Amino acid sequence: MKVNPTISLFSILLFSFISVFLVTSNYQFPYNESTTNNSVIENQIPTPEDNQDNEIILKFEEEENINEESLEVSLENQEKEAVEKEESIIPESDGAEIKVTSFSIYKTSEEIINSKSVPNVDMSQGCLTENTLSEDRLWYYPDDLQEYNKSLFNISIKVESGLNLEPNCLSNMIIGILNDPRGWSTIEDRDFQIVASEDADLNVVFAKPETVDELCYPLQTNGIYSCRNERNVVINMFRWLSGAKDFGTDLSTYRIYLINHEVGHYLGWGHSDCPSDNALAPVMMQQSKSTNGCIPNGWPIYERIKLLYSSS
Repeated sequence: MKVNPTISLFSILLFSFISVFLVTSNYQFPYNESTTNNSVIENQIPTPEDNQDNEIILKFEEEENINEESLEVSLENQEKEAVEKEESIIPESDGAEIKVTSFSIYKTSEEIINSKSVPNVDMSQGCLTENTLSEDRLWYYPDDLQEYNKSLFNISIKVESGLNLEPNCLSNMIIGILNDPRGWSTIEDRDFQIVASEDADLNVVFAKPETVDELCYPLQTNGIYSCRNERNVVINMFRWLSGAKDFGTDLSTYRIYLINHEVGHYLGWGHSDCPSDNALAPVMMQQSKSTNGCIPNGWPIYERIKLLYSSS
């Protein structure tokens, strides 16, 4: 049979077209392949906007961490400052470190009564007078002053104007207390004498509560405490007149205690506690606050024994 040339040519062309179509449908032109790969890369690489967002997030997280650290440091500083402030408002005479007393001393009632007196001094009177010191000058001093002697404790006495205290009487009283056989002179093996204030190793000052607060600063005596501040032992007139709760009406013992306690700080003695109920209170105990079951006492009895043990 004779094949029509036209049909044959058409069949060949159709077959060729189909073959070419099938081959090219599974092949990607470089342009398409490049476009596809670029699309993937763009999805993997952050845009400038994404970078900016990430930077903002990181910066925020860093700031948050910094703020947390700053807050912790700030809180620590505040707590430290609060502790320092709390410590700084405690007066030395009522806030020094307390050392435990490991032994107890007891006395009979007769011995306790005798401990309230000082030879040739009326402790119950406390050198009080009816007339107050004139406001013509700020400070008053005893008349009888000694020359400086380096082998002795050289102390001065000054009394603020407006107080009803007699300076010469105070001079006799304080020397009587400190140089008493029960006092600090026999413990330190060194007597005390009264000199002019410019020559003194230690100044014993009697002052009004507001003046005491100034002289004791930065120790905070709050108008009710006495203190030892460097070379000054400052006696609060409020305490000299009123005593302390656990002493009751026994101002004699309290005044002896007050002088010996504050001078004891100057001599380097720290605070003690009450060793047991009904024992004598150590003179370096904070008896102005409480005797905690001990019997009020004004003499450095425990300190004498401690010194003997430490030197043996």
